[in-house]
Amino acid sequence: MKKQKYSSEKLYIQFKPYMMSVAFRMLGNLAEAEEIVHDTFLEYEKASISDIINHKAWLTKVCSNKAINYLKSAYKRREVYPGIWLPDEVPESLQAWDNLSREISPEEQTVLAESLTTSFLLLIEKLSPEQRVVYLLNEVFDYSFKEISEFLNKEVPTCRKVAQRARAAISSEKKNFSPPPINAEEIIIKFYEHVKSGDREALKAILSKDSEIWGDGGGKVFAAGHITDLEETITFFERLGATKIFHSNLYKMEYCKVNSRPGIIFSKKEDSGLWTFDTIMSYEFHGSKIARIYAQRNPEKLKTLLSKF
Repeated sequence: MKKQKYSSEKLYIQFKPYMMSVAFRMLGNLAEAEEIVHDTFLEYEKASISDIINHKAWLTKVCSNKAINYLKSAYKRREVYPGIWLPDEVPESLQAWDNLSREISPEEQTVLAESLTTSFLLLIEKLSPEQRVVYLLNEVFDYSFKEISEFLNKEVPTCRKVAQRARAAISSEKKNFSPPPINAEEIIIKFYEHVKSGDREALKAILSKDSEIWGDGGGKVFAAGHITDLEETITFFERLGATKIFHSNLYKMEYCKVNSRPGIIFSKKEDSGLWTFDTIMSYEFHGSKIARIYAQRNPEKLKTLLSKF
């Protein structure tokens, strides 16, 4: 195979979206993904470029191994994380990563979208670092086990067995949500109108019977934690509707896609006149009813996201 020469800048421009697409799914955190990608390109600068035949494969190999090492310490930090840990809730305008510099089929696009949801990223938290990376490379990015074995310096049967264990570990935990309904924006906005008015029956009509809230405050601000009872969920939103977030012009609510799902951004106007993120939320559905609500409120995570706008 003929070796292709790249300038570092050209390589960075061409492959950074792909690298972020891989790294974010592997880590679930934007700042950590950017660090891994940055370190991967730094390593490329130091490498003997004349020895690299397939630059994308080389970058994937380095990124994958860095992700495995990073996850080993990240998982330990998440074990002592204060309250519920959630992946970053990333607005669609920041998700240019999946523009992978090539045409992809509708089926591939569906797989990429599903693998970006908060539900999926939480699900693969159950996997070991090695299982997570192998599973993503095979199931989402369609690498063969031969390619993965070369990335991770393992035998093909070993990689296949790791993937099988990963699938088995998450298959019983996977929730089957519906694709978001066409009128998801209308449903969500109507939901918050009922939150503001405190209409319990109207809220109950929009929420599914097994609805859940997941809230991440990072131990720094109040968050819902994990609520699985419908009546408790409704009570939580009743109380939320009475707060200033719904009764002050210092707050605003905007609909957008978040982690490839319908979402809402609540922003707060600071004394400086600048708007900052207060909460970023995404939603899963059962039919036309809201089944799961994810609310990212950790100020550090929101600050990282805001800096990208």
